[in-house]
Amino acid sequence: METRLRAGFALLLERLIGALVLFLVALAFMQVVLRYGFSAAILWVEEISVMALIWLAWLGITYLWLSRSHIAVDLLPTLLPPAAERRLRLAIELLGLLAGATLASISLETLEMYADMDLGSLEIDASLKYVPVTVGGVGLALAALLNLWRHWTEPGAEAAP
Repeated sequence: METRLRAGFALLLERLIGALVLFLVALAFMQVVLRYGFSAAILWVEEISVMALIWLAWLGITYLWLSRSHIAVDLLPTLLPPAAERRLRLAIELLGLLAGATLASISLETLEMYADMDLGSLEIDASLKYVPVTVGGVGLALAALLNLWRHWTEPGAEAAP
């Protein structure tokens, strides 16, 4: 069950990340064509692009943690005996879980603080800019939980989707 959940979660993240990249390319292309072809610009493109990049970053963090593809310094684990290396990996996953839960919790307070403000030219709730942090925190915590589950059920397995 964990393997199917992990694979489904990874596939969802891959598709969302891919869609966001295509969306950003389309926005940039549209802005270039309008600006240089028709001497007209759309004011909200920059703000939407920033929001899409924020989503891209937080979804990417979740995906990289889930697949253990993030940048890591592996000098210490290679020097440790297998049992100590396993405990170190467990501690890292627990820190990831704690970081994700803390981010999600604190970002909820941030959402409340920005709830009554408008976001520039879009005239939408400014708190929407911080929703990706909440989603990313929950995603990071879920990825860490899935990695912890694999850590306990398959002691020698690497947590890749």
